[in-house]
Amino acid sequence: MSPRLKISKYVIERLSKIDTNEITGCLYGLMYDSTLLVVGMSLEFFENEKKTYRQLLLSLPAEIELCGIIRFTKSLCVESKAKEILQDVDITDNPLFIIINEDKKIKAHFLVHDKFEETSYDILPAEELWKQFIHVRLNTILPLTCEATIPGVKNVLQTKRKKIASGEVSFQIDGTAVYLFGIASDVGVTGTSMENNVGDLIDSITPEQSSKKKKYNLNKVEIVPVSLVMKATKDILSDKLVKTAVKMMTTQRKPAFCISMPLRVDTLAMVHRNTKLSELYTVLVEAACRSLKLLETVLLEQLGQEGIGDGAGLRLPETFHFLPQELGHFITRVVPKSIPDESMEKERRLIHEQLCLPLDRPIFRRGNAFCNNPGKLVNIHEALPPLPVKQDTTVALVRGKYTYHHYMQDNFNDDGWGCAYRSMQTIFSWFRFQGYTTVEIPTHRDIQQCLVNIGDKPSSFLGSKQWIGSTEVMFCLETLLGVQSRIIFANSGSELVNYTPELVHHFQKHGSPIMIGGGVLAHTIIGVEYNSVTNDTRYLILDPHYTGADDISVVISKGWCGWKNSDFWNKTAHYNLCLPQTKPVI
Repeated sequence: MSPRLKISKYVIERLSKIDTNEITGCLYGLMYDSTLLVVGMSLEFFENEKKTYRQLLLSLPAEIELCGIIRFTKSLCVESKAKEILQDVDITDNPLFIIINEDKKIKAHFLVHDKFEETSYDILPAEELWKQFIHVRLNTILPLTCEATIPGVKNVLQTKRKKIASGEVSFQIDGTAVYLFGIASDVGVTGTSMENNVGDLIDSITPEQSSKKKKYNLNKVEIVPVSLVMKATKDILSDKLVKTAVKMMTTQRKPAFCISMPLRVDTLAMVHRNTKLSELYTVLVEAACRSLKLLETVLLEQLGQEGIGDGAGLRLPETFHFLPQELGHFITRVVPKSIPDESMEKERRLIHEQLCLPLDRPIFRRGNAFCNNPGKLVNIHEALPPLPVKQDTTVALVRGKYTYHHYMQDNFNDDGWGCAYRSMQTIFSWFRFQGYTTVEIPTHRDIQQCLVNIGDKPSSFLGSKQWIGSTEVMFCLETLLGVQSRIIFANSGSELVNYTPELVHHFQKHGSPIMIGGGVLAHTIIGVEYNSVTNDTRYLILDPHYTGADDISVVISKGWCGWKNSDFWNKTAHYNLCLPQTKPVI
């Protein structure tokens, strides 16, 4: 019997935005409770006979597998290359085939006994996806020592994968006494009952939060850290082989160079909360093997380049996990350490095209990487209740991540004078998180030094408690980041409403936070609600004047981040707005 079918809302929304015909894509999903859940999709261009979906699959969390194909066409027929993809589906005996016609109508079919049978499907909302599924993150270091050749790297990493898959390793759930063992052991699970599922374990090790803190919880993604425990064996080159290699380097005309580096295995798996702990072992093995294959790909690409064939200049691979807001699932990229983001644009463009992502902004640069604990409150506005849908009303919000910067942070007393500095730090964090820059967020002194260096302020400004305004913020963004800004001058607070359409356009096109200064106060605008008929406007304000601890329940309940009506602004004060602009870039 074919499984029940569910499709993530993220996938449905992405499919509705694809404007093309007669093209084939791949569907990726996972199985739970006799249900196939489609969590991702990609386009397959069949260029150079490469099956790009196979490489993409390594970049997805373990448990997510190829589950079918999608065709943007009117016909139910499947071309030969698409049939090859269906043959690679092994997550289910009934591969999925989805057709989208010109009207964006979706028809789903399971392949049953070589015939396509239409099936109904349910759409899984985003909030349910994050509530029902947990990510397990395996993080460990394995030594790599081998001859600096392509066969040398391949052989050693294949040996490591075989060792992990043999069942001789174990895994520990960090912060617990829970260990998972493989087929080489008769134990299975220690530290808890084998009948417990992953959700039970998470609930038992996560401290109970107060109902107030739960209400304002921003961490929609639950991630369980896991470590790998490997028996102490000489699975790398033995002392005898190393001595032989050294001898070869001194006696042969063509020296044999040796690679010796620590390989960090950093990988994810996506599992349903009802997954038994006893089943988690094989999931983690698959996750580790995917990571080793990605690491191998990066090492082999480097060894294949001219001048690196002898191992000289070989860079350590670095792993980054990305959670683009459009996808609803993680993508893992492994890149050589210290290689500038700018030099990898071609690779990123291919991923954008394959995943049908925008081609005008970064998504897979280092700065875009998922950060589970950045140290400050992130995207605090997401804890606010959702706005009701109103007729003739547009809501435009900051796009992407930022951190909340306010008075008295980092043990620095700027109470009464540093609000514009803090607003600029929030803007700076946005450009970092969006991958536009890797420049560190400047301190107050860094900002003052910048203004002195460009001649905007005298040297006596350094170390002072003097205010800055929107023009100074503009100068610093241009000098430190190369970011151009637009300045809007409003003669009074009551005049600000005239510029609402321009603020809506800014958030829709650029998505960056806006700094606004008036009188002696500065604020950060991170969204607007605008009724085009009545001209009513509300502003989503991130207030840098807060002096307390980074407690989201206090910040939200006391209105330090919240929607403000037009009367929030002083009707007689002048206001200047700094709107940081972005440039099309990947």
